[in-house]
Amino acid sequence: MAFDFNASLFKVLVRYLEPASGEKILDVGCSRGFYVKALGAHPGVVIGVDISEASVATAVSDKVELGDVTNLRFADATFDKVFSLHTIEHVPDLSAFVSEVGRVLKPGGVAIVVYPWELFRGMQAIGAAARLYRNPFLAGRVHLHRLTPTRLAELVARSSLVHRESRLVPAMGLQYMTILDKRS
Repeated sequence: MAFDFNASLFKVLVRYLEPASGEKILDVGCSRGFYVKALGAHPGVVIGVDISEASVATAVSDKVELGDVTNLRFADATFDKVFSLHTIEHVPDLSAFVSEVGRVLKPGGVAIVVYPWELFRGMQAIGAAARLYRNPFLAGRVHLHRLTPTRLAELVARSSLVHRESRLVPAMGLQYMTILDKRS
């Protein structure tokens, strides 16, 4: 489910992202591009990618394009930083997601992945399931995975990425923020 913008989450994201002049930053699963637009006020070039044609057609930034997060059109090592907010839990192939983020990230780059804290899969998607399917018990169709920092660290251990840190962020409900580094 797409959401517009959360100022609290944005402040935390910018603090960890530390956008700098000359950097290229990718928002993976950007929806309509609200964070892409907001980051436009900071140094660096930000591009957003989303799989939803409707989201791209109604994007709030001209830096948003159609794309699949498990098969990005960008060359290897294109971006200094990559971030993804509430996308990974919707992607069927987690290994492909991690692999693509690692592939497009430059050595020494940083990736930030934000995903819901849930006691059970779909817990934070009950409202979305009620809206989409008119049935809150179908929340598992909205969130395909229940992720934890440990599970994400295990996933990235088999990739070019290294788990640096995970923390809970209280913005728009509890959510995890995991910081990953690309091996040099």
